[in-house]
Amino acid sequence: MSSSLEELIYFSAQEYNILPVTSKCNLDCLFCSHRYNPPEVKVFTYGHRSLEQIKDVADFLDPAQKIVIGESTTTLVEGEPFVNPDFKDILLYLRRRFPKTKIQITTNGSLLDRETVELLATLNFIELNVSLNTASLEHRQQLMDCKNQNILQQIGYLARQEVTYHGSIVALPTISSWDDLENTIDFLNQNNAKTIRVFLPGCTKLAPQELQFDLRLWLELNRYLDDLNYKYRVPITVEPPLIENLKVKLRGSIEDSPADKSGLRRGDQLLKVEGAELPLRVEAFKRLVAAEDPQVEYKRAGRVSTLNLRKSIGDKSGVVLDYDIDLARLEKIKAKVEQAAAERVVILTSLLGQRVIKLALEELMPDLFSKIDILLVKNRFFGGNIMAAGLLVVSDFLTAIEKHKAKLKEVDLVLIPQTPFNKWGNDLTGSSYEEIESRLEAPLVVL
Repeated sequence: MSSSLEELIYFSAQEYNILPVTSKCNLDCLFCSHRYNPPEVKVFTYGHRSLEQIKDVADFLDPAQKIVIGESTTTLVEGEPFVNPDFKDILLYLRRRFPKTKIQITTNGSLLDRETVELLATLNFIELNVSLNTASLEHRQQLMDCKNQNILQQIGYLARQEVTYHGSIVALPTISSWDDLENTIDFLNQNNAKTIRVFLPGCTKLAPQELQFDLRLWLELNRYLDDLNYKYRVPITVEPPLIENLKVKLRGSIEDSPADKSGLRRGDQLLKVEGAELPLRVEAFKRLVAAEDPQVEYKRAGRVSTLNLRKSIGDKSGVVLDYDIDLARLEKIKAKVEQAAAERVVILTSLLGQRVIKLALEELMPDLFSKIDILLVKNRFFGGNIMAAGLLVVSDFLTAIEKHKAKLKEVDLVLIPQTPFNKWGNDLTGSSYEEIESRLEAPLVVL
């Protein structure tokens, strides 16, 4: 195993509390992002990690934060955790070593059986993200090559054993139908999923025509799920969220959570926590986590009321909100502009980033906004409907610089997002952000 791969595994644990256990998967999902990557993409696969290897990496985990298994924020390829033959022993080891630390596992659910569910129920502080995608066994075989005919019964058993889990669905209504999407939401609702995340499929230009669609589907999906969110108990969110304003409106409250018990409901607009106004959804979420028995002012049907959430410091409130932008990120932008004494600033960012940064700066920091031009960097390398900053590459930025070269003249400062680059400053193709810096006349800041 290469030293770079080992370093990345330890980095994932230390920086993100992510514990890599395997890069192998037992299914072959039609919509899997790894299937349609351009050949220049450089990712790491590492097979199964043994229990002894896990023990070494566990030294770098923070027991005060949840341990995440089956997800990645780096170029590590994460597979299906339950494929690892040592995984049950790994879970038992983690629980002995971190008896009260939450362990979050993302799984396709195909390997769940009664014995596994019963083990999860005994471990406590376990939370699953189950990528069900469809409750139709026929469509699961079509979309995921999943031949497990007992998956629905095992999810029902999860609910009866009171194992906390969240459902996720990659929305493919053009293939499996809108009715199938609602039927899957209905199934998860009936079987006590805490929340449901519905993902717009990320299709690159190399995906087959049957998976290609324009962004009108994003708008249609949001409207469709807005209606369903009032039909079912379980809170439903869309990824990526369509942020059209900064109102802190609830997608819902998780059943039996402090928010639910206090009476907060989907559609309520949170106005203040402990008397302080809430500028953003992310800030509202963070303040509620940090508070003990906070007083909340909210608006429902035009009427303003207050209530108290009964919770301890550090516990989640149970409110479900779309992710807009972290106030700390806006403050970093402001600090960098002030530090450079810049009067003309350009931010180069993705379609998703452009929308929300413009909205937030214009409303919350108008003086700063007057100095900033937020320019679009299209995801040309991946193409398709990809629009996230984390999937931009250096060549995308260079193309945008050429397109916007007139606006980039006589600029005092250029800002770009950090998310496309790893700890070494390289994008998914191995190119360094320094290539971008060399094409600019103004100083470049990555944040």
